[in-house]
Amino acid sequence: MRIRIILLAGLGLIAANAFADEQMATLKVGDTVYHNVTITKASADEIFFISNEGMGNAKMKDLDAETRQHFRAGPDPAARPKPASANPAVQYHFRVVDPTNAPAAPADVKLELNDALNRVREIVNQPVHRFKQTPDMVVSVYNQGWFHPGSTRPDFNTVDIRKTQELNYATQAPYVTSDITPGVVFLGSELEFNPMTKCFYTDRTVPKKKLTEAEMLEINRLYRIIGNDEAKLFGQPAP
Repeated sequence: MRIRIILLAGLGLIAANAFADEQMATLKVGDTVYHNVTITKASADEIFFISNEGMGNAKMKDLDAETRQHFRAGPDPAARPKPASANPAVQYHFRVVDPTNAPAAPADVKLELNDALNRVREIVNQPVHRFKQTPDMVVSVYNQGWFHPGSTRPDFNTVDIRKTQELNYATQAPYVTSDITPGVVFLGSELEFNPMTKCFYTDRTVPKKKLTEAEMLEINRLYRIIGNDEAKLFGQPAP
């Protein structure tokens, strides 16, 4: 893809997220309590985290007043990402949640395979912060959309997606946009492209969140489950 740079007067800077990697024994979101929580990102109206119960995100309005104050919730939700359509009530099974609980019956293997595929999609397609473009921003523009058509099927048994993660969005300018998202920009340092997860991109009209080391390791683990289950069900990788 060709990229052009728009140089505009001045530069808006975004402060580093002071809460990344913060540890919390518990986090209550509405009526749900998460345990051994690690905050991965906090914005003005939303937090993202990893816990014993998996990866998740929560709106600030669903936290208690003390926790909201701790994260210094701001008044500008319009500039933040809309949540993904993932259903937080979804329950996963077998090794997707318990590495020691391997399925035996073909129906259970198929259930686990479907769970692993859905969990990878959930991680890969997390929402990213979006901002309204203003005249003081320096923005690079991706023409003809964010991604080329097509994708490569990973070797689920061997690939390490940490080695194929590409972080090129921040090399030209702090902000990036595309000709299919006019007026909306994204912070390049928060984005990634990975050819070994591209086949799981469900919405190619928006860029993808830069995954953490923990998230990439989890996808690697899920990929091994996918490869193992495909071999059990099909005797070879599924088409």
